[in-house]
Amino acid sequence: MKIYVIGFLMFFSSISCFGKESSPILYNSFDGMPIGAKPCGMGESFVAIVDNADAPYWNPAGLAFLQRNLCTFMFDFGRSGARKEDIVRGEPLQGRRFTYLSFCSSLGGLSWQPLSNFKEKDNPPYREREIKINKYMLSFAIPYSPKICFGMNISYLYGSLGIAQDYPLPQANISTGNGWGLDWGIIYTHSPLLRIGISLQNGPSYIYWTDYRADRLPPILRVGLGAKMARFLTFAYDFEQRFYLRKINGTKSVVLDHFGLECLPVRDVFLRLGIFAENFSERRKINYTFGLGYRRDSYGLDLALKRFYINGIEAAIYSYVCSLTVPF
Repeated sequence: MKIYVIGFLMFFSSISCFGKESSPILYNSFDGMPIGAKPCGMGESFVAIVDNADAPYWNPAGLAFLQRNLCTFMFDFGRSGARKEDIVRGEPLQGRRFTYLSFCSSLGGLSWQPLSNFKEKDNPPYREREIKINKYMLSFAIPYSPKICFGMNISYLYGSLGIAQDYPLPQANISTGNGWGLDWGIIYTHSPLLRIGISLQNGPSYIYWTDYRADRLPPILRVGLGAKMARFLTFAYDFEQRFYLRKINGTKSVVLDHFGLECLPVRDVFLRLGIFAENFSERRKINYTFGLGYRRDSYGLDLALKRFYINGIEAAIYSYVCSLTVPF
C-alpha cells in the first residue's frame, strides 16, 4: 500500500510541473545548514554515531539509541574574518540565528528546520528577490533486530518566493509553496565498538509553487562509519554526495569526505576535532572544525567552530554555532 501511495505522489508531482515557468530559487535554496554543534565540531561526520535529538537531520534511525526524551535548540552565533554581509551573501539562511528545534524520544520526534531565509537586491535580472522555506519533520525509528535500526522522516515544506524585476518586463510577484518529503536511515551495529550508518535525505521531496513549476529537493546520500577506539576516544567518517538539480560550477553533483574525532579528557567534558573537503589537495576547499561539549544527566551544551574559505574573500572565515539539549 505504501508503494502505491508514494507512486501516486511522484506521478502527481510530475504532471503538476507542466505549463509553468521554473521558480527563481538558487541551487542551494534547500540546503539550510548542518544541524547540531556536536556533529559540526566533528567535521560533520555523524551518520553512524548519532545518539541525540539531531537524529532527524543526520539519520532518523539514530532515534532508537536515545535513552531519554530530549529537546534540542540550535543557534548560529555568527561569522568572523570579513564583513558579515560579504560572508553570508550566498548562504541560504544568511546568518539566521535560530536554526533548529527538535523534540525527540526513542520512538519518534517532531522537528523544525529553516532551509532558506534569503534576500538580495540589485542582482540582475532581479531588482529584489526573497526566498523563505521551512521544513517540519515527523520522525520515527524501529529496532528491526538487535543489530539493525530503521528510521524515517515524513516532512511538510512551506515556502514563499518574492521577486521584483524590470527586465525583460517590469513585474513583481509573491508565490507560496507547499510540499512533502521523505528521509530514510539505517544503522547497523556490528559490535559495541563499531557502527555503520546510511541515510538518504529528500528521497524524494517536492514543493509546489502557486505560480511556478514544482521543485524537487536535491537528494543527499550519506554513508558513515563510527568506531570507538578506546573508552575515551571515538572516530567517525562520512561519505556524502549531494545531487543538485541545478548546476553549480558546471556540475550538479558535490562529493565530500568527512572525518571526526571525539575525546573525553575528563568526566562530562568532550573535545572534538574534524576536517572535511571536496578536494584535500586544494587548501581553500578544506574545512577544519573544533568543538567543545558538556553533558550531565541528559543536559548538554555544545559549541563548535568551523574554519573555511569562500570565493571572493582571501582570508579564512570562522563560524560559531551552539546547541542546547534538555530532557523533558
